[in-house]
Amino acid sequence: MSTKIKLKIADIVIQMQSEFGLERFSEQELEGQFPERFDNFHYKGKAKPNIIIKINIADKLPQVGKAENIFITYHPDDKQENWRLQKRGSSYIYRCTLERKQQLILINRRFDRVTAYLLPKKDKGRVWNAEDIIYDFLQVLLINYFALNKNGVFVHSIGVKDLDGRGLLFAGKSGAGKTTTARLWHKHSQAMVLNDDRVIARRLNAKFRIYGTPWHGDFSDYLKSRIESALLDKLFFIYPAAGNIKQSISRKQAFKLLYPALFPAFWDKECLENIVSFCQDLIKAVPCFSLGFAKDKRVIEFVRKILKQNANIH
Repeated sequence: MSTKIKLKIADIVIQMQSEFGLERFSEQELEGQFPERFDNFHYKGKAKPNIIIKINIADKLPQVGKAENIFITYHPDDKQENWRLQKRGSSYIYRCTLERKQQLILINRRFDRVTAYLLPKKDKGRVWNAEDIIYDFLQVLLINYFALNKNGVFVHSIGVKDLDGRGLLFAGKSGAGKTTTARLWHKHSQAMVLNDDRVIARRLNAKFRIYGTPWHGDFSDYLKSRIESALLDKLFFIYPAAGNIKQSISRKQAFKLLYPALFPAFWDKECLENIVSFCQDLIKAVPCFSLGFAKDKRVIEFVRKILKQNANIH
């Protein structure tokens, strides 16, 4: 049975296709229905796909010969390998060796044509579902795809679309209060929290726009994935403080704070140069502030006053 699913993430259409059938979902996700968590990203339009992923189910993952390891991730708790990215000639290989999720995925140089090999599912046989690809491979693919095309980055941050439609990014190191900020805006502002962990920023027609993604942090337990987007109006680098404090910062300071919040493809010189250039353009176009806050709802009106005082019409 030939199957096909399309996603739309940050205005990029991704088509997943296979000669094998879809996995039967649980009672909450009936057979043939797209998983509810990602429903907003299920694309039913007719636009030509930007990325095509062909999915095969094989009894054994194919052997592809020697390849150079360029990036390996490990689980923070048990230190077991999650996945690795390898390079072989001008193409790439993604491997996942986790039990119940073994994958070998072949990727072309432009990260827009993909052949994925998955193992049969225990008790379910030769079937697949969208989550097989969305976690974690699709995120890796898009990071590289945007970097090569010079028009987007993943930012470890909170994205908010305020009531007037303006987009706000709140970035900060671990413990800075990102999850708290997301919950405050969700509960007290009536604004839309696009994402609490991974936001895509793109440049379209000389403007910068932020997008929700399927990949969430702690806030995801009660926030449905958002496909919506907003023109980026302000970028805040947050930190805990006794009271609400804001300070304009230079482009040099902004870059030093923004770069650690990115997901850079540092294994590829061209990609890395494109990401650096993109960020320099972003902080040149978008006002940046450091924001100390006391982790209560008063910070919302404090930020909105900043927006009024520093009106930036896109």
